[in-house]
Amino acid sequence: MRFSTKVAVVTGADSGIGRATAIRLLDEGATVVAIDLNHTKPWPDQVKGRVRRLDLDVAGLDAARRLEDYLRAEFQRVDVLANVAGILHIAPFLEVTRADWDRVVAVNLTGVFFLSQAVARVMVGNGTPGRIVNVSSVHAVVSEPNAAPYTATKGGLEAMTRTMASELAPHGVTVNCVRPGATRTPMSEPIYTPEIVRLLLAKIPLRQIAPPEWVASAICYLASDESCYTTGACLDVDGGYAMDGSLPGTAYG
Repeated sequence: MRFSTKVAVVTGADSGIGRATAIRLLDEGATVVAIDLNHTKPWPDQVKGRVRRLDLDVAGLDAARRLEDYLRAEFQRVDVLANVAGILHIAPFLEVTRADWDRVVAVNLTGVFFLSQAVARVMVGNGTPGRIVNVSSVHAVVSEPNAAPYTATKGGLEAMTRTMASELAPHGVTVNCVRPGATRTPMSEPIYTPEIVRLLLAKIPLRQIAPPEWVASAICYLASDESCYTTGACLDVDGGYAMDGSLPGTAYG
């Protein structure tokens, strides 16, 4: 029950890693503001009194103001923000349009910046030692062909996390990243054909594709008081994918 007195905001809370994170926080006692563009799934009966749905497009021009106003009106405080919402556009680099680029950047980077700013204003204004956790991707450091806007936003997110951490540290607010590898979510599932799964399992040292709950565990660690002396960090949750330089099926002799 690490979050029994906490108010937490989770974006992308209707599915995937965001949903798993919201449920983990609720299971550990938090009151959760669950943000998504379209809420479709019911919440377990035992947590319904502690979950507040907020229909919000994180890329919307008024999203940050609406969230800040909501938090001040409903709770007068906030302790945790998990920026999980994200989108992926698949197209060859030579075919990416300006509209494709703008939408991915708006959701994955601009939205994170201004929602974090809004939440941090509430934290700093109240003197709350808060936690902001951003969700990056292994493809911030390992290329993903046909996903240039996505990889650009995740690399930018990690750089932004470090700057946010530096500026907010004097206020007792920590800012960290989780860097997931292969994870089964509604966004990734269409990509995971049998052949892609076979190749991934050959490349990932732990030979598994993560369920969203494994990534949620890392997010909740960084959102908890247990991580009080960690800020500006990026935690790999990728089964060893990014660090592995071995050649699958062979070795130097």
